[in-house]
Amino acid sequence: MVVDRSWEIAFDAPAARPVRAARMVLAATGPGGTDVIVLDADSDTFATVPGLPAHLAPETVSLSSDGTRLVLTARQDDGAGPPRVVLHTLATGARQEFASDDYLRAALSPDGTRLAVLADLSGGPGIPGVGDELAGIELIDTGTGTDGGTGTGTRQRLWQAEGYWEEASISWSPDGLLLAATYLTLDDVLTTVVLDRTGKELAAYAERVALPGPHSVWASGHELIVYPEPDDESPLILIDVRTGGERRFTRRTFDGYLAVSAGRVVRPGSAPGQLVTTDLDDGDERPFLTVSPAVSIDALDIVA
Repeated sequence: MVVDRSWEIAFDAPAARPVRAARMVLAATGPGGTDVIVLDADSDTFATVPGLPAHLAPETVSLSSDGTRLVLTARQDDGAGPPRVVLHTLATGARQEFASDDYLRAALSPDGTRLAVLADLSGGPGIPGVGDELAGIELIDTGTGTDGGTGTGTRQRLWQAEGYWEEASISWSPDGLLLAATYLTLDDVLTTVVLDRTGKELAAYAERVALPGPHSVWASGHELIVYPEPDDESPLILIDVRTGGERRFTRRTFDGYLAVSAGRVVRPGSAPGQLVTTDLDDGDERPFLTVSPAVSIDALDIVA
């Protein structure tokens, strides 16, 4: 597993090259701009991903469950026009793109056939309280997009609610049967909802926020990892969505969470450019990733 050992990256060193699949992706911004770096699943070496859109949103970068594709959002190549969800195949550089004015963040289903996309569905006149605050989720059939261009894609409105996308997060359960998403209600309460594949809302957890990385949210097919908001000493909380039961972990530091993988948390360490892992109780701290020079980490997603 990626979190079982420590890694080092010289930020400007990894060569830009295709890889068959990746175990981890890191989007980071340094003095020279933003790079997307993957951990090659075959060689356990780092590579920079070539050929990505010029105006990608680095905080939206994630991996498919099999590690063969990147998922991200990006503006058009001229920096204008509507955002698009991009599926980028690491081995070939082939792209599928799905454009919409509404799209904010996306997660690919474990079987790779559907994108779940957070969307700002506001369509009112711009007056607060007049049909102007609507958040939603759309499903896109990835088999209907266009390679090498912008595909319309067969789309389905899965769910919507009055509110806003504040702490944007969306993820599939490992078996692909459930979706979790975090949004801000009209009463300014950050809430994480759990839906089935038909869009039925199975649960809503007020003041509970999921991490943005899609592979950091589910501990199992029925266990959700969230943290409290407003800040309640920031312990992680494991929710059994079948029963609603919660298990709260302890918190010894106040550094932000970056990812959760294989029962370990990734967070900033004490030195610039250093990441560490801990258990869910913030103990058993171990070095994980050192990036030199220190950079701003926009997204971290681990699939193995």
